[in-house]
Amino acid sequence: QSQNKLAFVSTNSICQGEQMPIIWQQLFNLGIEIFFAHQSFKWTNNAKSNAGVTVIIIGLQAKNNDKKYLYLGGNLSKVDHINGYLTAGSNIFIKKSSNPISKLPLITSANRALDDGHLLLSPQEKDQIIQAYPNAAQLIKPVLGAAEFLRGLKKYCLWIYDDNLDLALTIPPIKERIEKVRLYRLKRPQTTGANPANKPHQFLKMKLANNHAIFLPTVSSERREYIPIGFLDKNTVIIDPNFAIYDPETWVFSVISSKMHMAWVRAIAGRLETRIRYSSTLCYNTFPFPNISEDQKKLLEFHVFNVLDERERHSEKTLAELYDPDKMPAGLREAHHNLDIAIEQCYRLKPFESDEERLEYLFALYEQMTYKGSK
Repeated sequence: QSQNKLAFVSTNSICQGEQMPIIWQQLFNLGIEIFFAHQSFKWTNNAKSNAGVTVIIIGLQAKNNDKKYLYLGGNLSKVDHINGYLTAGSNIFIKKSSNPISKLPLITSANRALDDGHLLLSPQEKDQIIQAYPNAAQLIKPVLGAAEFLRGLKKYCLWIYDDNLDLALTIPPIKERIEKVRLYRLKRPQTTGANPANKPHQFLKMKLANNHAIFLPTVSSERREYIPIGFLDKNTVIIDPNFAIYDPETWVFSVISSKMHMAWVRAIAGRLETRIRYSSTLCYNTFPFPNISEDQKKLLEFHVFNVLDERERHSEKTLAELYDPDKMPAGLREAHHNLDIAIEQCYRLKPFESDEERLEYLFALYEQMTYKGSK
């Protein structure tokens, strides 16, 4: 057996998202193991306009029974094994899932416009159209993307059902926008299915909640302790590439807003530059969450409302400001902390002391739920 060892520096993308199983499953199958790893850190230099990159350091050797060394933030841990996510634990590979492995509601990609911007309206454009054509108000709805949600910006869209098309075509500025969408879609390569140019008055997907929806942005700053999410009313259109959970029970908010879920997401999600790129099939659908009782759900709902109440106390601030780790209000931080405790008690009574401990537990539960077909 070879005694050779090697070490290398890489961007952290090789241990995240869909790339991780592709690379590491093959290496581990060859009898190679990670004998030390330094988890993600910013690597900068003295070059002019240096942006810096997020990197990892990994050492490889032939598999043996010696202790392994895991470095994070200046701390060293001796562990029995290091997996491809650079955490202590067995060689587990999180695979995309089209449905939740836990008893969580379905999450879906939001409404795609494919409109070159012509179905979207600024507040000024919306006001101008309604002032000139008051009956156009029924064809316009508020729309929310990540920028609007996090920064408190306003945007609107044309939301035209087939039954309202005749009305829409009597309003010149709306008719003009519909025609521009049609021409834009005609220029695009045709894929299988219905030609989207045949319905230029509509988004490719037309989905609204019956009562409310949870909005979840696709991309979030890696600095935030939690991905900001929120409840939206049934008249707000969520646009892609963000995600929506339509008409969920209130307690579901607590699962996505927890440290347990964030530890999972940070470990397995892909990245856009250094920002977290949330994936429905890789982050949400694979997240292992135990079955809970109605009493536990009620307790989680209580903590959800506390978080929402604390946000409301600072309604003058945007969500981007509220979830800036350097500016997060003490009351909101405390509400999230209490929510975290309640979520973790759904897994076990003993508190988790670190994200590494959370991940070790979650990986084991994922293995139990998927490899053994247990839910």
